[in-house]
Amino acid sequence: MSTRRILALALLGSVLAGCVTAPPQKYDWGKYDPSLYGYYKDPTKLGELNASLAAIVKAGEANRAVMPPGIYAEYGYLQLQQGNNAGAIELFKQEKALWPEATVFMDRMIKVASVPTNAATKGNSP
Repeated sequence: MSTRRILALALLGSVLAGCVTAPPQKYDWGKYDPSLYGYYKDPTKLGELNASLAAIVKAGEANRAVMPPGIYAEYGYLQLQQGNNAGAIELFKQEKALWPEATVFMDRMIKVASVPTNAATKGNSP
C-alpha cells in the first residue's frame, strides 16, 4: 500500500469517527440531578426533590420504561422521612424486585420502615 492510500484511509477513518453520535440514555433521570443538588445545598427544598422523584416514577411507570437504579429506594427513603412508612415499604419492594442486587439493603430498609413510628420514638425519650 502506498503512503497516500494509508493517509487517505486514516483521514476517512477519523472523519467517520467524528460522525458517531452518543448512544441514547438508558434511563430517564428527569430533573433528579438539579433537584438533588438543590436539596443538598438547601434542605428546605425537600419538596422539589420529592416532586422530581415522583415525576420520574410516574413517567417511568406510564411509559413502562426501566426505572433508573436507586430511584424507588431514594423516593422510598423520602417517604420514610415524612412518616409514610407504608408507601416507603412499597417503594423499597419495587426497588428490590427491579434491582435484585439491592436485596440485602432493601430488606434492611423494609425492616426499618416496618417499625411503628411510636415505638421508634419511645426508645429515644429520656
